[in-house]
Amino acid sequence: MRLLLTISFILCLLSCFAPEAIAQYQNLEWIEVSPAGESFQVSMPNTPKIEAEKEGAVSGHRYIALTGVATYTIWSITNANYRAGQDTDLYLDATAELLWEGLLKSAREQLDDKDRRFARMTYVRELPPEGLPGREYTLTVGDVTGTAEFFVAREQIYVMLVMGKPGGDWPREKFFASFRAASDSPAPPKIASGRFGAVVQGVSPDPTDYNRIFNGREVTQKARILEKAEPTYTESARKFGIEGTVVLRAVFSKNSEVTNLHVVSKLPHGLTQKAIDAARAIRFVPAMKDGQPVSMWMELQYNFHLY
Repeated sequence: MRLLLTISFILCLLSCFAPEAIAQYQNLEWIEVSPAGESFQVSMPNTPKIEAEKEGAVSGHRYIALTGVATYTIWSITNANYRAGQDTDLYLDATAELLWEGLLKSAREQLDDKDRRFARMTYVRELPPEGLPGREYTLTVGDVTGTAEFFVAREQIYVMLVMGKPGGDWPREKFFASFRAASDSPAPPKIASGRFGAVVQGVSPDPTDYNRIFNGREVTQKARILEKAEPTYTESARKFGIEGTVVLRAVFSKNSEVTNLHVVSKLPHGLTQKAIDAARAIRFVPAMKDGQPVSMWMELQYNFHLY
């Protein structure tokens, strides 16, 4: 791929331009791009160049529009290995890997050793759930930085990337906000949240029913943790700079097992699963109610920080 060479070449030429010429690049009238045979539309600063793209089982087209200060790229590609029903979060993880280790690999390999060590792609956030499942990342490749947003619609993948000189006046939100895809892809599964083990309003639980799940205020003695291992980082999470907190709700059963796990707050690239695995391995003494061992709801927080 010649993406990095294209970016670097354009930015080098910028030093030869007069300020008036730079202003012309920045003030171009944006156009609506809706290629024939594609199912998306987006605003770009000028008519894009179209190139075929193939990376393993993924193939499609790349559309790239150049200005005097930045490049605007969108990939519209199809994943031949997509299978219906696969986990959305894992699919998004794999798409991030595709972008960094596939679509941008050739660009990174053209860097010298020093720049290659500092090249990175960092997770920012999950994109709003009202549209297609998607994520945002920031990137540094050589002496250019940028932002990537991507979306998955079953086998169809859309990757948007804007890159330019740090501190440059090159609009990003106009590009990202204009993207629309004609897809009937289902919304991603919702994360469990809210009240767990709550009593049905207007119904008082039987105080002698020791088989139900209690909350912390109802027990005589809360569950006592004997051993709680900390989850480890995945290599993928380190690569993409993931930090934050996974919050779980679970039942600490009267049989000394962690059950009924619900994810309240998640993190990508395997960290949620690492937290779940750690929670299931907790050893504890069950809660007590009137001298009887009982099950109770517990909230668990696992903090992930890169040092």
